[in-house]
Amino acid sequence: MLSKDCLERRVIAFINKEMGDDCKKLYRAAVLVDKYHASIEHIKEKLSCEYDGTSNSTDIKSALHAQEKVSQSMEFQVEKLCQFSTRLSEKIGKTDEALSKVLKDLENVRKLQQLKQYLKIVQDIQEISQSLNDTIRTKDEAKMVNIYLTLFEDSDCENSIIGRLCNIEAPHLKLYAIKTATFWHKILRDKFTSELESILKSMRWGYKEYDSLTFSPTRDNVSKAQLLAEYLFLIKSPIEETEPLEIITPSIICQPVSTVTKLLLAPYRQRFQFHFTGVRQTNRLDKPEWFFTQILNWCKEIHLFVGRTFQPAAVKAGKLNYNIRLEFIRGLVQLIIEKLSADIDEISRDEHLFAHLVDETLAFEIELREIFGYPNSFTSVISVITQPIYLLKWISLEERFCSEKMDLILHGDSPWMLIDPNFYDNDLKIPKCADQFIRLLEAIKDRYHALIQPGQQLQFLSLQLELIENFRRRLVQLHSSGEVENISILNAINYLALVLREWGENVHYLHLHAALVGPNYTEIHSVFDHPVSELEHWTEKLIENLATKAVNEIKAKSMPYRHDSWSSVPDQNCREPFILSSSAGEMFQVMVTTLHNMERELSLNLFNLTLRIIANQVDDFLFDSLVMNNRFTPAGAAQFNYDMTRNLFALFGQYCRRPDLLFKKIHDSNKLLNAARGTAWLLHETLTSDSASEQKLCALKEIGVVNFKYETCVEVLERRADLKVL
Repeated sequence: MLSKDCLERRVIAFINKEMGDDCKKLYRAAVLVDKYHASIEHIKEKLSCEYDGTSNSTDIKSALHAQEKVSQSMEFQVEKLCQFSTRLSEKIGKTDEALSKVLKDLENVRKLQQLKQYLKIVQDIQEISQSLNDTIRTKDEAKMVNIYLTLFEDSDCENSIIGRLCNIEAPHLKLYAIKTATFWHKILRDKFTSELESILKSMRWGYKEYDSLTFSPTRDNVSKAQLLAEYLFLIKSPIEETEPLEIITPSIICQPVSTVTKLLLAPYRQRFQFHFTGVRQTNRLDKPEWFFTQILNWCKEIHLFVGRTFQPAAVKAGKLNYNIRLEFIRGLVQLIIEKLSADIDEISRDEHLFAHLVDETLAFEIELREIFGYPNSFTSVISVITQPIYLLKWISLEERFCSEKMDLILHGDSPWMLIDPNFYDNDLKIPKCADQFIRLLEAIKDRYHALIQPGQQLQFLSLQLELIENFRRRLVQLHSSGEVENISILNAINYLALVLREWGENVHYLHLHAALVGPNYTEIHSVFDHPVSELEHWTEKLIENLATKAVNEIKAKSMPYRHDSWSSVPDQNCREPFILSSSAGEMFQVMVTTLHNMERELSLNLFNLTLRIIANQVDDFLFDSLVMNNRFTPAGAAQFNYDMTRNLFALFGQYCRRPDLLFKKIHDSNKLLNAARGTAWLLHETLTSDSASEQKLCALKEIGVVNFKYETCVEVLERRADLKVL
């Protein structure tokens, strides 16, 4: 059993754990006493019920007695705590009164501490300023830069004074620090700029006689230039991050270039302004290609040297996502932007000058991006000619030029002559005018493809769709007037629809469709769906007309064959081979000529569609007007079977694999007319009886009939002269 002292220590430790060192929790002492009183009474009752009268009652009473002592000890400790709480409250009241008297002094002490820190920062700024002043006299450039970086490195850098002041409410101190940093930044920048300019002059940077093959500055000059560039990259002005953008026009805004890039651009800017501004002969509105070519030549000559020489300096200065080669090219491009922005208004007044400028600008942009990897995010020369007023003028010129070009295409030299198939798919028959029109549409796409904004590209897409509709209407007019044959029109619209379907799956046009319908549109369609559907509808009508015309010619030559004496054809000697019926000669001659000409003149996909329609119409016609209007002797049926299977099917078999599938009625008619006499009689009995449909179907399949209904089969069987006699 634990001693009294041990129990007291445990109780005190438990109370301290429950109540902690917070005086405000003293009220919990009474709660603990009540809790343990209740627990003891509960244990008493439980033990009285379970162990009353047993041999363990002495031990239980001893335990209960010990618990009572613990409870009394806890009550004693609680009483002590209550007394302590009373004394503590009295003392706190006295100390609060004393604290209220010194609170104002404490606030003054806090303010003095802040003032001390404030003055310490002011002193640090003054010491840095003095150190910079002393260091400039010693010409220790590395030390100058390091000292300046302790004043300002980045606005969020804790290693510099201005960086530490970023989150502190001290506007006057911040302003003092920023002004001091700006003052020394200007001095250091001017110093390093002047030295770098001297180095560049000694390297003969930007001189007219510069040659990328022979240009080789000394290693000392290059090293010094790299070091000065690194210093210029390292020292930043606190107001540099808020440096205003270069606004050339309200819609053309350029990012400012770094100090190093400005120095590299300076001689080129001077030469550009000398040649292409003012009254110089090289400054001509009708010769934009001159300054475009000059800028491209400068880029080719120097961009790699700029990247190799000065990019390492930028990396050492921590500018990891910075590309000085591209920024240098952007600076050269900006020279053109500034010039064109000044000249564009005068140029736009002359349509020829403006059209020539657009052509040269697009060619320049393509070469700039392909050769130098000029990013789309950089301001480009195209931004000048795509300002709203000039973009509308450009689209207007494109529309008028295309309309004039379309007239030349449709009324030029041999517009409907087929293109040499060696240049295209042999299965396509492409009229010259259709090919030229597609090239016209593609040229428009190539011209506006360089535009960055989807909204601008959609305006040119609208022009393309309008031209397609105009071309279709002109073809309709030519067809209605009879100036052009159906086959030529068919080939033209077929090729146009084929190309538009293919373009609709092109990434360029898919992006335009997404821009047109918005990001929430889930279904994928083509921007050419509407014109393609109209072209396809017209194609179907023209093919139907072409097939009907061909079938009418066949019908006109089929009368002798249809009215042949099929019911009186005598039996033929089995040793004599079958030959084509003499009455079918003209009809088959028309078929041969028509199909041959169509196959030669029509594109393969059009010919296949036309062939199928012709076959279906001929099949219906021969069945209705010949089979169902005549009676056939066995010899007549055999002759008809020979004419169809060995001649008609063979003729169409030159253009398709299974001609029998095109002539389903004739195929089944021959099976029924040429079946053995007994087989035909049994089949007739089966079909006219009340037999199950499955039995009838099975009977028809046995002789190869799969398309006719039962009633039609009975009618065809009754066309047999021998079946009636039976």
